[in-house]
Amino acid sequence: MGMIILGLRNLLRNKLRLVLVAILISVPFFLLLAMQSIGDAVQRQTAVLTENVNTILQLRARGAMGHVNMVGQDRILPQVALEKVHGIEHMAHVEPYLLAMAPITPPNFVMHVGLAPTAVKRLESHGEAGNPRIIAGRDFTPEDAGQDVAIIGQGYAEWAGIKPEDAGKATLTINPTRTHPAIFGMDRPTRELRIVGMYASGYVFGDLQLFLPIDTFRSIYGTHEGISWVFVKVDSVENVPLVAQRLRKTVGDVADILVPESAAVFTATTSRTVTQLTGAASLLAIALMVIVVFFVLLMVVRERAREIGTLKAIGASNSGVTVQFLTEAVALSLLGGALGLLLFRAVGAMVTGRLFALGIGPVLPSHYKPLFESLAVSNQVSASVLLLILVVAVLAAVIGSADGVWQAVKLSPLEAMKHE
Repeated sequence: MGMIILGLRNLLRNKLRLVLVAILISVPFFLLLAMQSIGDAVQRQTAVLTENVNTILQLRARGAMGHVNMVGQDRILPQVALEKVHGIEHMAHVEPYLLAMAPITPPNFVMHVGLAPTAVKRLESHGEAGNPRIIAGRDFTPEDAGQDVAIIGQGYAEWAGIKPEDAGKATLTINPTRTHPAIFGMDRPTRELRIVGMYASGYVFGDLQLFLPIDTFRSIYGTHEGISWVFVKVDSVENVPLVAQRLRKTVGDVADILVPESAAVFTATTSRTVTQLTGAASLLAIALMVIVVFFVLLMVVRERAREIGTLKAIGASNSGVTVQFLTEAVALSLLGGALGLLLFRAVGAMVTGRLFALGIGPVLPSHYKPLFESLAVSNQVSASVLLLILVVAVLAAVIGSADGVWQAVKLSPLEAMKHE
């Protein structure tokens, strides 16, 4: 205990040096806290982006829109393509769709979409806008599979004279024989569907669609095999490029694959790059602390060679001398850490954002930088960060003082006098 007290008292022997060393050590501690703050902010930003990034891939017949009755665009994916898609890893779910066009006047035509009752109701030309709001009646249920039921868009319903209060009672007749310059007729019987619900999408053309169970669609249009569109949801943004690659290899040249690669690549690579850079900067900050403690303790040992010799001459053990210098080193590191923490709490939020822009921003591709111009860094310090400061301070003290302690304990009283 006496050597610990002596080590603490030694801190005050040179107050100017104590202040300068504390400031020197506080700088890398401040940098360490700043890197932690940047890393946390980027992770939060990435989490938000990941939740909103589109991980949906769309497949359709190469060079065609995939509408079963559209002139020149009626090629659809073979059924085997859907089976191959199901065999690829990292799929959260796979949703097949069949599409047909129906002429109306005005505005020329509407869209009929066959889908599984539980699938996302995708708007043609707005595939990312799924599940429009049901404004009347009800949504599909699993029991609707294969039934003569449909959900109609409010624009289509207005043309057909169907009012919201009619949902559940009104019917709509599908006539595949009707034609239009962009639509060819199909020699198929008419079918009467009961309108169980009405939706609103916010898109003018999006409201001109009719959703019906995919088995009912096949029966109406005679499309017993094949798929117009396949939408594949990947389990994470990191796997989007991999799944796209496997789809191209597995499905082959029969399909066009529309991939949201830019957004997926951003969340998968940019956050990783920033994390790696902040990790490297944190290691550099720790290394800087070790170097500062190393040279300070080396200087202290050289200054106190005579004192060390005297202590050993009066019976101080090597372990006692080691405890003294380790105590001083740990106290210096903790003092510097406390000062760095105070500085970070005072100006961290302001300085860290600027530090990110100057130090890490230039590494990012130019088209990603605007996303981080307002990076929400915080000067709050959690209990885990305080524990990190304590651990790093002790680590820096032990490593930085190792040589100084070795120099101290190997001195004999006589050598210390000669050194002096």
